[in-house]
Amino acid sequence: MSSFMKDVVSEVLKRNRTVPPAPLGTAASAVACTAGSKDNCPHTCSAPGNCPKPGLTLPLKRTNYQKEQAAKRLASIAAEAAAAMGNVQQQAPDGAAMARAAGAERPLPASGSILAAAAQAEKPAPPVHTPVDAPPVPGQQFAEHYLSPLLQRTLSWPEQKDSGLHGGPPARPSVPPEAQDPLEPLRLPAADMEVWLFPRISDELRPLLGSPGRNYSAAGIISAPNCHPGQLFAAEELLPQDSGLEADISWSTDGGGFELKLFGSDHRVLADKLKQLTARMQDGSGSDVRIWISREPGRLLRRYFGGGPQEAVAVVAGSSRWNSIGIAEQWLQRNPGSGLRLSAERSYCILTGTAGQMAAAAPGLAGLSAPHR
Repeated sequence: MSSFMKDVVSEVLKRNRTVPPAPLGTAASAVACTAGSKDNCPHTCSAPGNCPKPGLTLPLKRTNYQKEQAAKRLASIAAEAAAAMGNVQQQAPDGAAMARAAGAERPLPASGSILAAAAQAEKPAPPVHTPVDAPPVPGQQFAEHYLSPLLQRTLSWPEQKDSGLHGGPPARPSVPPEAQDPLEPLRLPAADMEVWLFPRISDELRPLLGSPGRNYSAAGIISAPNCHPGQLFAAEELLPQDSGLEADISWSTDGGGFELKLFGSDHRVLADKLKQLTARMQDGSGSDVRIWISREPGRLLRRYFGGGPQEAVAVVAGSSRWNSIGIAEQWLQRNPGSGLRLSAERSYCILTGTAGQMAAAAPGLAGLSAPHR
C-alpha cells in the first residue's frame, strides 16, 4: 500500500473514532452542557448527542391570523348594519314602536357568535325563506354582500309582516288583464261557418250591412260556404220567437253560399240567438243522411220547398242528388200507404203531404238518418 493511501485511511479512522463515555465522577464535576449554548457545548463535546434539552416552562402561543382578520371584518360589518338600521328607525313614523313592530331592533349576531355558529356548520340548518316581494332588511343586504352562503344559513332575520314598515314600497297588487270592450266586434265559435256579432253598428259599417234605413244598433252575421235545407228550417223555427229581431236571408237551391243577417237593439239578445241558430244548423252534421220535417211550414219554407198552405214538408239530403232520391224512393216503396209525394232538387229531395200523413210518416223518416245508414 502506498504512503498516500495510508494517509487517507489514517485520516478516516481518526474522524470515525468513538470516544468512550466519561466516568460518572467526571460528569458530575463537569460544567452542565445546554443545547442553546455554544460555550458550554462546543463541537468537541465528549457526548454531543447526550446534551440535555432546555425544559419548556410556558406553553407555546401561536397567533391565528385568519381568526383575527375574520373578527375584524365581522365587527366592521356589524357596525355598518347597526348604523343603517338606526337610520331606518329614525325615518320611520313613530320610530322605536314601528321598528319593534317590524322586528328591526333584533341585533345581528356578534362576531364571536357568528364564528361559533360557523364552527357548528356541520349540523344541517334549515334554510332561511324570505318573501319574494318583501324588500330585504339592511342587515341582510350587508350579509348577502359580504358573508359566505355557509354563514348566511346560520343567521336568523326578523320576520317582515308589512314591507311598508321598513320604508320600502308596498307590495304591488296583481293587475287584471285588460278587459275586452263589450261593444267590440266578436267572432263566436262555430264549425264550418263564420259567426260574427257587432254590438255597435258604426256609420262605416251600416252601408256594408245593407241597413242604411234601419234604426237597429246591433247586428249579427252567419255565413257558410254551402247552402243546405237545415239552415232554413232553423231560421223558420227560431226567428219568430223574438219579434224584436229582423233577418235578411240569402239562400239558393243551386247550393251556393248561405248568409243570414240579423238586426236588433240589444246585442245580448242577438248573441243568444246567434248561438241557438248555429247549434240547430249543425244538428246531425256527422250523419250521411239528414232529415228535416215541418208539419206546418211557414212562408220561408214554402218559398224554397213548395207545397200549399195546408201541406207538410220533409226534406231528405244525402251525400248527392241521386243518393237522396234513392233513399227517399226506397222508403216510399217500403211504406206504400204513406200518401207522400216525391220531388227532387239539385242535392236533396222533397216529400210533401197533409199534416196527418206527415205525422204518421215522421218516425220512419227520422230513422233514415240513423248512423248505420
